[in-house]
Amino acid sequence: SSYKAHLCCCVSQQNSSSNMRRNFVSIISCIICVYGEDITNKMNFLSSLTRYKISDVTVSGLSSGAYMAVQMHIAFSSIVNGSAIFAGGPFYCAESTLTYAESKCMDGTLGGPDTEKLVSLTLTDETLGYIDKVSNLKDDRVYLFSGEKDTVVTQAVVKELQTYYSHFVGSKNIVADYHHAAEHCMPTLAYGSDCQLLTSPYMGKCEFDGAGAAFSVLFSNTLQDPVTAKSANLFSFSQTPYIPSLRSSLSDVGYLYVPTACQSGLQTCRLHISFHGCLQSLSLIGNVYAQHAGLNEWAEANAIIVLYPYVEVSQSNPLNPNGCWDWWAYTDVFYGVKTGVQMVFVRNLIKALSGL
Repeated sequence: SSYKAHLCCCVSQQNSSSNMRRNFVSIISCIICVYGEDITNKMNFLSSLTRYKISDVTVSGLSSGAYMAVQMHIAFSSIVNGSAIFAGGPFYCAESTLTYAESKCMDGTLGGPDTEKLVSLTLTDETLGYIDKVSNLKDDRVYLFSGEKDTVVTQAVVKELQTYYSHFVGSKNIVADYHHAAEHCMPTLAYGSDCQLLTSPYMGKCEFDGAGAAFSVLFSNTLQDPVTAKSANLFSFSQTPYIPSLRSSLSDVGYLYVPTACQSGLQTCRLHISFHGCLQSLSLIGNVYAQHAGLNEWAEANAIIVLYPYVEVSQSNPLNPNGCWDWWAYTDVFYGVKTGVQMVFVRNLIKALSGL
């Protein structure tokens, strides 16, 4: 499909060697390639991450980012206390194989996720110390979204995630939304392409505030109404100091939205981490996900710092041609537990921002 095959003109400009780290300037060049304009003067670059007073940590994600969010929630449940999953399936659904990823955890042609087996695997991982204690999950809040028109990750897969979570989380704390006529996208009120079309940037103009629905569940309907996000509060930063291995497909650059109320470091704030999907990396669509997922408006009104980590397209070592988060073992078989390369990276970011 075009979703699996699409590549930007920028990719051809990148050296195919996985050992060649792309610097900030080359990332900007790619963004200019996509949009044909110089946007460097609109960016605020942080030389280092600041530690804030953080009360709690939650995660969200779309597609491969949804699978990454599930992995972070399950593996680091002593720190992460809620997740919002847009078009994703159960923990370790792919069982370290691309075939299962595509045919059990996306289109379901091999019968869909083996949820009971994945629950058993989770308990084994707990026993081995690969993940935190699953008892941490019991009071967490979970929001699940799957569009009726999604042709990439079917609703049946997301419903298996609901079944998976029900083994560990109280049923009253799981809210699932399967009733919007959306394709495979991050649903927004008014940004992106037609909600029912499968097309870049995979942000859907759905007349539905997916970010708001997610935050309402994660924070128990305690939030103030959203306000206009401030462009000056969206910062880029170097991810390089937090990357534990060159074989990671992680970008050199990530984004961080810091609400005005949190910038002094004096106020206690929440931290939310949101993972983009495949084909949403910086070299393919710029920082569209960080700007337009709909989270920043809620964040500004409610003192929520939003972290947007980024992966990049990689043509070899590891092979990640669509710029997806690792949920099928393209880095290594420990991709989804506490020692996975990308998992350690995100954990490093959490510690840098919160001390947790």
